[in-house]
Amino acid sequence: MNLFNKSLKAAVLGCCAFLFGLQSWGQYSMSIDASDPAGPDTPGTVYRLYIEANDPTDKLSAVFGNDQDHLKFSTPEGIYNNAFNSSWNASGINPALLPVFPDLADDSYATIGLDGPAANVPGAEDPSLVQDAALSPSVSGYFQAGGTELNVNTLTGASWYVLNTASNALPTDGRWLVAQITTAGDLSGTLNAQIFPMGVGADQIQQSWDFAGGEVIVPCDGELDECGVCDGPGIPE
Repeated sequence: MNLFNKSLKAAVLGCCAFLFGLQSWGQYSMSIDASDPAGPDTPGTVYRLYIEANDPTDKLSAVFGNDQDHLKFSTPEGIYNNAFNSSWNASGINPALLPVFPDLADDSYATIGLDGPAANVPGAEDPSLVQDAALSPSVSGYFQAGGTELNVNTLTGASWYVLNTASNALPTDGRWLVAQITTAGDLSGTLNAQIFPMGVGADQIQQSWDFAGGEVIVPCDGELDECGVCDGPGIPE
């Protein structure tokens, strides 16, 4: 492992208390809200990806991917990016500009609980990003350049995260916004997150969700028939 990879992995471990390897499904759920764009010139659909909290004191530590647990976004038609937000997160979505430039609200970004600058939310911090330089595209590149495919699958991987002390680590209205994707085509992928139940880092949980067609896929909760089709509660969530 080269020096960059060592430094990056140390940053992730130090800042996020990362443990690679997912626990079993079922403790937390994911949801996706779809809506029309706010701006008249924005094409497609605005998808907001949320992780649902179980308790108001739960804290979301990070969204991550690596060689064991891939973080994937597939958007074949590309994602919408607005020139007024030059960041991969929501820090450049200035509320003062929205009345004049409503399409800015439709920008695609990664986040932890924020849809605008952290400076506008008491105690909040803009999420930080660590990522393997070998990723192509990188997380920041995907969100800043209208990406069509993101696959975080290297040993070092990538993560966007906030510290446990940030107010946006806590859920808003029972959930955390983790990404906004605006695209004129399909959306699918896999999301991995680390959560501190009731804010306790020692009890951390890592969990994964798959999604396709703008809906969350859940494992089959019944038996498979002779064709391999689930005959119990299954997809979509």
